[in-house]
Amino acid sequence: MSLRPFLILLAIAGSAQAALPNAVTPDLMPDVGPHAVGLRVVQQYDYSRVLDAPVDAFGNAGNVGPARPIQTLVWYPAKNSTGAHMQVADYRQASLADVDFSLSGADAAKQRAAWMAGPQKAQYGASTLAIRDAAPAAGKFPVVIYAPSFASFAQENLDLCEYLASHGYVVIASRSLGARSAIMTDDIEGVEAQATDIAFLANYAQTLPQADMSKVAAAGFSWGGMANVFAAARSSRIKALVSLDGSIRFHPKIWSAATYVRPARTAVPMLFLGARMPTAETMELSDKLGPSYLNTMKYSDVYVTTMQPMTHPDFSSWQLRFARDDAFGDYQRADVLQAYRSGALYVHRFLDAYLKNDATALAFLRESPARHGIGPQVMSMEFRPAKFALLGEADFLRSFVKAGYKDAQSIYSQMSAESPDFKLSPLNLNALGYQLLRGKNARGAVELFKLATFIEPKYGNAFDSEGEAYEALGEKELAIAAYEKAVAVDKRQVNAVARIKALRAGG
Repeated sequence: MSLRPFLILLAIAGSAQAALPNAVTPDLMPDVGPHAVGLRVVQQYDYSRVLDAPVDAFGNAGNVGPARPIQTLVWYPAKNSTGAHMQVADYRQASLADVDFSLSGADAAKQRAAWMAGPQKAQYGASTLAIRDAAPAAGKFPVVIYAPSFASFAQENLDLCEYLASHGYVVIASRSLGARSAIMTDDIEGVEAQATDIAFLANYAQTLPQADMSKVAAAGFSWGGMANVFAAARSSRIKALVSLDGSIRFHPKIWSAATYVRPARTAVPMLFLGARMPTAETMELSDKLGPSYLNTMKYSDVYVTTMQPMTHPDFSSWQLRFARDDAFGDYQRADVLQAYRSGALYVHRFLDAYLKNDATALAFLRESPARHGIGPQVMSMEFRPAKFALLGEADFLRSFVKAGYKDAQSIYSQMSAESPDFKLSPLNLNALGYQLLRGKNARGAVELFKLATFIEPKYGNAFDSEGEAYEALGEKELAIAAYEKAVAVDKRQVNAVARIKALRAGG
């Protein structure tokens, strides 16, 4: 896309949002999509977990309900509606009850009225794209689960979430809660709690008629931009990752302590939108230097951007809506809004490329932002294509079958060279060999049993299995040799001892 079409998109976005009553900060979205946007607020519990009741300074216990409260915001493509658009104050009012569902409507309305009469009434009174409980549009749409920053509320990036919904995504978010209390904790227990919340929301998405569960991405800002990586490491349900200056960059001690958070477990594409980087000296003083998770992602297409005008808080559209004009240092508000808008555009195109398989969007990503009218003073990007294919047991078995159940060790060696984390379990190979043996394919079974002992030379049971396969083939001497190897590496192989005696006796 050239500079001219990009500017046309911005003009269209401005005119579309100008139709909203009392709309402010229309610059937060690059181009409103073809869909109207609906919003549902769902109060539900995760009954597998509970939160400890909070206690105030007077010793009074608060209410958190019977289980872990997961107040869920769902933005979705909607049918055109004449209903009233959400105001920013409506989002804030909803967050009052995101931990304690028993909050009375009267108390919430009283607080809302105070905001609307306060010094930031213009910001709170601004309308947004969403219409509460609008009728959903027909069709199935990819799902984006959004994880907010450390202890933040679900609507911290309401503009990005609404924007994606307008382009045909179901976007789901809940508050950032700690493992045992409503307050998030800066440790592995805290990030794993949020990763579990992402899994809970994915499970909830399965109940939504609009949700296409074959196309799920996890996006997150700051702390949520590490929790989403943890969630992807736990489940192959997540097909793409978006990180808004995510903590996966800044907390190597936490992610490295989780042994399952490794590149072979997160072999999905990632878009990392980062703030302008501090100096190495500043990083050292803040104890943030360490191994880069992004550099380990050798099985993934990774896009690493630097948004030059933006500091860490600027990745929250809520922050941008309420920030003072003098809060942006050497930059102007317009500079930061332009960068946020550019980042939102790239999130949209990235998701289109990897969830909707849009070849045009993929081509857009592979070009320099400058080709799209986004200068290096706003955004720069480095594309790191996947270096290796991630291969596993299923890939091996398909190749083994295609080769006519031959050359198991050669196939294994070739795949090991092509994929550094490729591993096969000798225990599984032994079980698979017995499947072939029962299926009257003793020759193929021998191949798998021999590969099991090649990988684990002291695996006596696999040598014993190999002996059984040779017996099935009528190859007595090879059977005896295999049984002898079983006994040599494991004296407990009583079946092998018995079969050696029987075969030598002519049995």
